[in-house]
Amino acid sequence: MRTKPLAVLAAALSTALLAAGCATVPTKGPIRNSSQDAPAAGSAGIGVEARPPRPNAEPLPLVNGFLEAMADTRAFDVAREYMTSKAAGSWKPESKTWVYDQTAGSGVSVDANKKVHLSAPLIATIDSRGSWTPAVPGDQVDWVFELTEVSKQWRVANAPPGVFLGSNQLQPRLAPQALYFFNRSRELLVADPVFLPNKVVAGQAATQLIQELLKGPTGRLGNSVVSAAPPGTTVNVSVPVESGVANVALSGTAASLTDTLDRERLAAQITWTLRPVTARVRITVDGAPLLPDQPNDELSFATNFGQYDPSVPSGRMKDLYGLRDGKIQRIPQGQDGSQTIEPLPITDSPLYAYNAESFAVNLRGDAGAIVTTTRNGTQAVVYGRLDTPRNEQPTTMIPVEGKVLRPSYDNDDNLWILDRADSAKPRLRVRGPDGKVATVQTNFGGSTPVVLRMAPDGVRALLVMRQDDVSTVQTATIENTDGNQLVLNRFKPLHLRLAEITDAAWSNLGILVAGKAAKGENQARPWQVNVDGSYQRALPGASSEFDAIHVAANPNLDTLPAVQDAAGQLHWQGKDLNWVDLADGPEGKVTPVYPG
Repeated sequence: MRTKPLAVLAAALSTALLAAGCATVPTKGPIRNSSQDAPAAGSAGIGVEARPPRPNAEPLPLVNGFLEAMADTRAFDVAREYMTSKAAGSWKPESKTWVYDQTAGSGVSVDANKKVHLSAPLIATIDSRGSWTPAVPGDQVDWVFELTEVSKQWRVANAPPGVFLGSNQLQPRLAPQALYFFNRSRELLVADPVFLPNKVVAGQAATQLIQELLKGPTGRLGNSVVSAAPPGTTVNVSVPVESGVANVALSGTAASLTDTLDRERLAAQITWTLRPVTARVRITVDGAPLLPDQPNDELSFATNFGQYDPSVPSGRMKDLYGLRDGKIQRIPQGQDGSQTIEPLPITDSPLYAYNAESFAVNLRGDAGAIVTTTRNGTQAVVYGRLDTPRNEQPTTMIPVEGKVLRPSYDNDDNLWILDRADSAKPRLRVRGPDGKVATVQTNFGGSTPVVLRMAPDGVRALLVMRQDDVSTVQTATIENTDGNQLVLNRFKPLHLRLAEITDAAWSNLGILVAGKAAKGENQARPWQVNVDGSYQRALPGASSEFDAIHVAANPNLDTLPAVQDAAGQLHWQGKDLNWVDLADGPEGKVTPVYPG
C-alpha cells in the first residue's frame, strides 16, 4: 500500500517540531546501550553541512542541494535560500519529518517540464514531539518539486510539508533521548523516547531535555503516566552546565509543590532525564533548592533516586526459570557458561503439583502463576508462592475461558491475564496484590492476541497480534478513564520487517522478537528493536545454528537473553555474546521464563 501524496498529507500537518530543528532516529546500526529506556543509537553516517545554492545550478543539482541543506537541522535558513520568497515564508520545517530510505529504489529525477521528483521508500515519520512512527511496509515518499526562475536562477516554488531526511543523514544530526515520567503507583519511572538534535554543547542538550520534559508525556503514553511538575512549570531561560553540574532553575510555579515526596519525584524526573548529559544536577525554585533537606544541593539520578530505576535492578529479575514437561523449574546462576548447570524442579512450591501449560514469575522471584487444565477439564490460572512448602501455603485459582496466554507480572505485583484469545472478544483482566480481579476494557480490532508481556511499570503492554495469518508486534498503554476504569489502548504497530513472528519480550535493549527476516526463510532468529519500532537489527552475536521460537528477557541490565528453538532446546547468551546450550536431548527441552 502506498501513502497519499505528500501534498495531500501536508494539509494535516499543523503542529511544530522542536525549536532547534526536527527530531528523528535512525533505523539501522549496532548498539550496546545500558537500558531499554535509552533508545539504541546507530552507526554514524556522513554529516553534510548546509551550503547555499551554487550559481546557475540546474534543477536536479539544485534540488539535491536543497535536500542536503534540509538535513542540517541547525541551518534551515540556508535551506530557504533554495526557495522562492513566498515558498520560504510558508515552509514549516518543524512541522514533520519524513525519513526515507536512500539505499533501495530511491532517488530524484527531473522531467521535461523541469519538475524534480523525489520517490523513495518511507521508513518513518516524526511528529512534533519527536516521536517515531514506523511506516507501513510499501509506503512511499512521493513529492514533486516545482521550480521557477528568480533572477535567472532556479528556485523551489512549492514548500514541502516539513523535512525530507535521507537515511544516511539521521545519525550525524539527531540522537534518541528519553524523558521520564511516573507510572500510576508513582513507584517507578517510565521512559518516553523522543529524538533531539545531535552534537550540541552540554548546556543546549540539557536545555532541550528539560524543556521537553516540562511539556509532559508524548502521545505514545498519554495519561497512562504522570508528571510531578505542576502544570505551567517552565525552566528559567536555559540549563547551563558548569564544571559538570547542570543548573536547573525552575519557575515559581514549582513552588506550589508542598509535599516533600512530590518534590523528590520531580527531582527524580529531572535527574534521570539529564542522565545523558551529566550525573550531577542542581535544582532550584525561585533561587531556593527544590529539596531543602538535602545536605548537598547536587543531586544524582543513581545516588539520590535509584529507587525509581525503570530497569528494576532490585529483586531477582536476572534469575532464569523454565517449564519442562509441564513442571516449573529454576535454572541456577551460571548462564554465562562458567559452569555446567541444569534446571532444578521447584518441588517446594505448591504450583509444582499442577501440570502447567505456561509459567510466569513475579519480579521478586517469590511467587508465580501458571495456566493449567483442572480435573473437570476447565482451564484456570493458579498462583502461589515459589519459596514456601506446598503444605504451608495454598494456591489460589482464577477461572478462565478459551485460549489463555501466558500471564505477566508488573513491579506492583499485579498479575495480568488474557483469556478468550481465540474468540472474537478476547478478555484482559488484572489481579491486584489484594487478590481482587478487575476487567480491563480493550478492543483488539479483530486481531487475535498471541503474546502479552507487561512492562515492569504496569503502563506499557507488548503484544504479538495475528490477523489473516500475519503476525505483528505492537505496543499499547494502560490508562484510567474518569470513572477509574482501566483501559488498554493507544495500540502502536511497530511494522517490523519480519515474517512469521512467534514471540516478543521486553529487554534491556528495548524489545526482543523471534521472527524471520523474510517470508519463506528457513530460520527464525532473535531480533532487537527499540520500543518505538526503530533500529530493527539482529541480536548482537545471534547464532545461525538454531532458530528462535520463544524468547525470554526483561529490562534488568544483568538479564541474559534466552531462546527456545523449534526442537524445544534452550539456549542463552552469555555476556561475551556467545551462546550456551543447556543440554542436548530431552534434558535440554525447557521453555525459558524470566520474572515479569
